[in-house]
Parts: sequence; C-alpha cells; structure tokens
Amino acid sequence: MKSMRRLRIVLATSLVVTPSARCAGLAQSDSSSFSSSSSVPPIYTARFTSVPFEADLLQFVEKCESSISCAGVSIEPKGDIADGGRLYRHSFVGSYRTSKTYETRKKDFTYHRGEVRISPSGEEVIEVREDVTVAQAKDVCKSLLSDCVAFTYPVRSLTNLDRPPKVTFVSEVREFIPSMFDEWRTYVINDPAREGRIKVPDQLRYDRRVAANPYRTCCKGEDIPPMEEVVKVDTLERISCDISREEFFLKYELPRRPVMLVGCGKDWPAVKEQKWLPRNLAPRFGNRTVWRARIGGEERLNNEDYNHNARWGDVTEAMLTGKPYYIFDQLYDPEAKIIDDEYEDPKPVQGGDLFQKLPYFNGPLRWFCVGPGGTGTMSHVDPYGTDAWNTVIKGHKWWVIFPEGFKDEAQLHCDPSCSVKDPLSPHWYASVGINAARSEYGVGGYGQHVLQKAGETIYIPDGQLHSVYNYGETIAITKNFASAANLDEIWMETVTSGDRDKWRSMYYHTLNRAQRRRVRQSPYWPPGQWEEDKSVPDCDNDEDADSTDFPMREYDPKWAPQIGDLVEVEYSFAGDDVSHWAMARVLTVQDSAADVEFLDNKPNDGKDYQFEFLRALPKEGDVVEAQSGGNSIEWYKATVVKAYLNATWDVHYAHGDMDFGLTRVSLREHFPFSKGEMVQMLRRKDGQEYWVDSTISDISSTADAKEGVTVKHFDGKEVEDVPSKLLRRVRWYFEIDEDVVVSTVSDYGEDSFYKGRVTNVRKNGRYDIFFDDGDSDSCVSWRALRFPWAMEDGWDEE
Repeated sequence: MKSMRRLRIVLATSLVVTPSARCAGLAQSDSSSFSSSSSVPPIYTARFTSVPFEADLLQFVEKCESSISCAGVSIEPKGDIADGGRLYRHSFVGSYRTSKTYETRKKDFTYHRGEVRISPSGEEVIEVREDVTVAQAKDVCKSLLSDCVAFTYPVRSLTNLDRPPKVTFVSEVREFIPSMFDEWRTYVINDPAREGRIKVPDQLRYDRRVAANPYRTCCKGEDIPPMEEVVKVDTLERISCDISREEFFLKYELPRRPVMLVGCGKDWPAVKEQKWLPRNLAPRFGNRTVWRARIGGEERLNNEDYNHNARWGDVTEAMLTGKPYYIFDQLYDPEAKIIDDEYEDPKPVQGGDLFQKLPYFNGPLRWFCVGPGGTGTMSHVDPYGTDAWNTVIKGHKWWVIFPEGFKDEAQLHCDPSCSVKDPLSPHWYASVGINAARSEYGVGGYGQHVLQKAGETIYIPDGQLHSVYNYGETIAITKNFASAANLDEIWMETVTSGDRDKWRSMYYHTLNRAQRRRVRQSPYWPPGQWEEDKSVPDCDNDEDADSTDFPMREYDPKWAPQIGDLVEVEYSFAGDDVSHWAMARVLTVQDSAADVEFLDNKPNDGKDYQFEFLRALPKEGDVVEAQSGGNSIEWYKATVVKAYLNATWDVHYAHGDMDFGLTRVSLREHFPFSKGEMVQMLRRKDGQEYWVDSTISDISSTADAKEGVTVKHFDGKEVEDVPSKLLRRVRWYFEIDEDVVVSTVSDYGEDSFYKGRVTNVRKNGRYDIFFDDGDSDSCVSWRALRFPWAMEDGWDEE
C-alpha cells in the first residue's frame, strides 16, 4: 500500500522519518566518522527518531552540523542502523561517546542557554572582557587561551549592540545553571583534549526546545537604545546612487548583498518641494480618500493591525493633533496615485523589474510610509521572491538584517508565554532586535544593525529576514521588484500563482532567450500544470482555521456564570450571518444575562448577553486537552492546575509533564476516545519512549470505559487495557498518491466507507480524492480520511 511508504512510528518529538532501502551500508562504509568508547549512560533526554536508515542518518548528522546546540549524534549501544538502532543528539559529547558516535566537525563550540556559575574562589576564571563580539570570543577561547573550555555572558545591554556587556572565559565548568528567560548564554568548546575540565556533563543535556528556539523571545519591555548606539555598530557599505545599472547588478544583486545607496531622491519633487511633509500632505486629498493606515489612542498605537479603509479625514486629524498614526499604503485609491509622479525608481534598479509587465500579484508592489517614532515592522521576508529598495525622505530607520541563509523565522517570533498580550514593534526591538548581533543564527551567522537616515536608500535582496523601526517621525517610499538575479524564485512564484496570464506575460514579453532556456529547465516547466481551474471553486477553510472550533463547553441550561469568570461570548457583526467568539470577563450577573468586559480587542458594546450565548472557559481542576508547548499538532489529556485572569492556563499532563502560560487556542474540551478513532499511543521499551500510529479497536463495556480501550497499531499488533494518559490525538496529514479510506454519513445517519487515493493537497488543508469506483470528490476534510490500516479487518466497501 502506498500509505506504508511512511514510517508509522514516531518518537517524543513527533518527527516522522522516511525509510530507505539501503540500510547498513553507511554505518560500515562511513565508520571513520564515529568515535570509540564504552557503554552509554542515560544522558539522552530528547529521543527524536527510531529505526533510522541510511538517508535518516545522513539527514540527522546534517541537521546536527547546522544546529548551534548540537555537538554530535549517537546510535543506541545495543542497535545498529540495519536492525533499528535509535539515534540521539548530544549538546555535549565528552565521556558519553561510543563507537557509534558522530561528533560535529563544523563547529568549534556548542551553544547552551544558561550560565556557568563561578565558584566563590573564582579560580576557574581566566579573564573577563568587555570588548569582544561572540565570534571574537570563540577565537579567543579556542586560539589565545589554551586553558579555555567555555565562555559565558549576560545578554542584554542598551550599549555596544554588537557585543555582550561582558564575557567571562573559564578553564573549568563546575556548575551550569539553565536560563529560563535567556538572561545568560554559554558556549562550550568541542575539543576532546579539553573536555575533561567539564566537571558536570550531566548538566549539559540536549534540550529540544533550545534546539528549536535557542533564544527565548520574551517581548515585554520597551527600552530602545539611542540612535547613536546603532550608528556605532552600523557597518553596511554606502555607495553613490550614480552607480550604473550593470555595475549594481554584478556587485550587489547577483551576489545578493545588501547595500545603502546615497543621493537617489535628491531630485524628486517629494524631496525638493517637500510635498510629503505632513503639513503639506494633509490638504492634498479629499477627506473620503481611502488609505491603509493604523490610528491609535491618545498616546500610542495599540496593535499592529491596519484598517484598509481608513478615511483621509481621520488620518489628517491624527497628523495635525499629535494622535498616533501610521500610513503604510500601496496607493490604490485614484487620488493617492498622484504620489507616483513625485518619485522614481533609483537609477541602479531602473529597468530591472521582471514583474513590470505582469498583472499585479496583490496590488502594486510599492508602499508609501508616514508615521511617528515607535512604529515599524517585526521580522519578515518580502513577498513573491522580490528584492526591495526603501528610501527615507525624513527621519531615521533602524534596520536589523539577519544573515543570508537564515530562514527559521519562528525563532524570531515573540513567545506568547512570556510576552505582553499584543506585542508591538518597540517590544520586539527591545527584546529580539537589540540582541540580533549578539545572537548566532545558523552556524557562524549574526544579525546586523543599520541606521538609515534621510536621503539614503537601502537595498535588501530576496530571502533576507529583516525588520524596521522608526526613530521619530519618518516618511519613506519602498518598492519591491523582481530581479533577474533571482530568476528561479521569481519564475516559481509566477507559475505557482496559478494565473496563466502572469507566466505567459513574463515568458513571452519579459524574459530574453537565455532566461527562457533556464526556466524551461526548471521544475516549474511546463507551467500549465499549476494553472488554476477557474471552473472549480476554492475550498472553504478547514474547521481548524478558527480557534473557536476548539470549544471548552457547550451550553448547559443548568450553568450560570459567576462574577469574575472567564467566558467566551458568541456574537455577530451587523449584516454578518457568521457567528464569532470572543473571550471576556463577567462583570455582573442578573437573571439569565451577564454584563461582560471583552479581552480580545472587541469594543464593549454595553449589551447584556444571555447565558445561552456564553460558554465556560476552564477552571482549576478541569480536565482538558492541551497542545504541548502551545504550538504543536498533538493534543494531550491534561488537568488545569492554574487559571489566570489574563486568560492563560498552566496544565499538568496525564503522562506527567507540565506546561505553563498556555493561551486559549492551545486548549479544548476532552472527550472520551471512541471506537475507530485514529490516535497515537506512547510505548516504552528499553527505557526509551516513542509514539506509535494506532486506532481504537475496542472500548471496554465496564464503568471505567475511558481507561479500558484496546488499541491496534499500524502494524496490526493489539494492546488491551490502555489508559487514556498513554494516548494523544493529532492532526493527521496525507500525501498525494496516498491510499485512504473516506468516511461519509448516509441519509440514514450511518457511516459509509469508500477506498480512494489523494490526488491533490489544497493550500487550506483539504484534499481532493479519486475513488476506486471511478468517482471523485474535492475539498474533503482530513477528519473524513483514514489510513487503510486503521480500518477493522474484513470491513465492507459500499
């Protein structure tokens, strides 16, 4: 069966591996990569795969080499690749190496989130320095200090943004204290000759959460360094805007190098006639002209959401009265388009836009920006494979540019468990941005700080993560363009848009002969296979798209909320038939109605809501299902141990772990498992834990039915009397060409099952199916699909 191409055993991190036919050859032929020693102590706390084959071993060695927190990979002592030995990652190898350990060859140091605790005597301290970057500290420890085994440093400072406040180099590690909130960081040397001076190797355990997110991004404070500190560490190259198009393409676009152009806008009407200053801009447009803008309260913008239909009258009122506002508009409105006549593309990029003759992707790819200080954007990559230029007319912009090749944007997101509820740009810059050059992103890559002033134009190549913060009132124009230096990505974006007119316009009217030859050799030729069938409507979003599809309680006529309770309120907008849910706190209760205060940025409307439009949120002691870490696809049975007034919860999982500060979208009501339901079961063998794809084959008829289920694994093995704490629900995914069984409900309310095959995976998580009987269906939810192994033996086809 095609579905068996996917291995059905998953370990504690839920990573599914893909078998390869060549099993033992690598371990024998590449044995020189592995070190030798004796047995392995129980150091391995983060199991992440099982039954590895050749491709898997190569994959995980490669992942280890690219991770700053991985020092090596070992195969379990009693197994080998051929007969199912498991793989483990180390953050420190040392005395734990065996004959089946691969040690990193590309990193001299391994990162640890925490502090080397110095003894009272301080005799292990070699020296303390305040003048080195993290990269320089590595060189000092490795090459200049022969006794150095590690260096440790506090992270945050408002000065010297390219280096830690101080770095302590040590000759021994006697105690290591993990840092929950990333106040301290440590690098330990990967040198067998010095490893004996790491006295506490058991404290340097591999932590999968640190591996996934090395830096805890708690966006809470708003302390921003003065501009002078950014200027001190700004090393971005400056060049004249008079550089030719050809030279600019060869020196910057082709090698994908950010650069600052000087003097590009000096002859623009926007600059010479000061047309874009707020006092001159305000009277130029009618009050009903529509703009994309944010308008805040009396003191600050209170969120990052834009109103796409803001009226110019409201914007100018904010401009002239000092009320917070920020315009970030693509100049759709016919009146607004006159701004296009008041600037031009910088000369070095003129004529270099492959999108110039295409229909718009999503409106014109240029933005007009006006706003006060404290505004900006968090980390992002520009859309559609495009490069970008940005010219400042007034003010200053603080750019943080992350290293080329670093793609893991999730590492830069504000952690909801320790951040303010709705982080703004100042929160992000005061926590993540300020430490960008002190942080290693990928092996050997560090963030870069740039301060752009009026008259300067920055160039950012596609794929380079970046963020922007405005110091004081700032006016700018920015535009994205499709560079021929990025042709492969541009062609992919054009073809996969599904719009036949776009790829035909580019291929026949924009590309030259050599470029056409190149795209014909790409994976996106012929492009017709990506064209959308205009006769087939798009699927509705799957139910998981809305967190309100994870209800905690259905309406109970006997239930009445109490003052102070957290609840969810059902409401709808005027003229909208769709119901929405918002979290709120109960203020007063009278008869069968409650007055509430909304927590989700929905304005209080003064209404009293009947109990039937409310549903309870969990309290301490409630049994729920929760997502581990708050962002996984697995749901575990758990008990609420603490419910906070800010609508976050601490939970204790049935299998023993705990989670803190989970938000609403990570909780839902727990229902007993049902016969035929696909689940994953936790198995323990030889001290190891792993999750196995399974189905509930029988439910006990005893009073304790929840704890008496029979589980059948994907390989047919059955296990009786499985307690629910060993089971978890997951969001199942299916691949193109995978065999599936589709369940439908007949007119008589009975389940019917049909065998078929997945022919398309929709962007919104639904599937198109071709059935064995020749019929087909589209937009099928994953909830209606099963793997054939999950069906009972001898089931009947309709």
